[in-house]
Amino acid sequence: MSGKIRAKVHNKFKMRGYMLKVEALKEILSFLSSFEDAKDEALDLLVDELHTVSRFLLTVKSSVLDKESVQRVTSRLLEAGSVVDDDNPYTNMSTSFSVIDAFDIPKYRYDPIRKMFCQHTGRLPIHGVASAKAWLYRDRFLLLSQRLSRIPQFSKPSFNSELSGLGSCEISQIQSLVGRTGISWVMGVISQFEDGHYYLEDLTAAVEINLSNAISLIT
Repeated sequence: MSGKIRAKVHNKFKMRGYMLKVEALKEILSFLSSFEDAKDEALDLLVDELHTVSRFLLTVKSSVLDKESVQRVTSRLLEAGSVVDDDNPYTNMSTSFSVIDAFDIPKYRYDPIRKMFCQHTGRLPIHGVASAKAWLYRDRFLLLSQRLSRIPQFSKPSFNSELSGLGSCEISQIQSLVGRTGISWVMGVISQFEDGHYYLEDLTAAVEINLSNAISLIT
């Protein structure tokens, strides 16, 4: 195949965080040769399937793909397409799916210290313990927090550049507000404590807030 196809294959997999060994690239090009009129669609399907397999079935254990990892997926796609209809294999490949046991799906939890997702080791119980509900909201808060921190407007600016008219919008922890003056940006959950007052809290502290002048955005 032409160098243009090879470059396109490398770019597609690089966007998903994968690198290809030479034999893996040859296997992909051989797979694409079966779809002369739909190479782009077949490549997208292959990339999606490999990504799904690496996330849920854990048969792909490295970001560097070898021939065996690719061949397992291409063989399954070709087999699924040929079983239903030999005249239109690509159309039927797109309808194939995998049934995965809920207990076999890997569980990940965001680690705020290492700033990465770590796989949960061990088997989780079917029935949650008393602290499971608290961990549910804690994990949800951490997920939203790390997503927000990836937005340039809410991350620490480089070279002291201002991203808005108010300066840096970097999210601060509520605990760090003690003794600070000026404008600070915080992320938290509004809770009503036993005293009937409302508080904004995150994983470090809580601060009482006055909602008497708050404007509802819900119409």
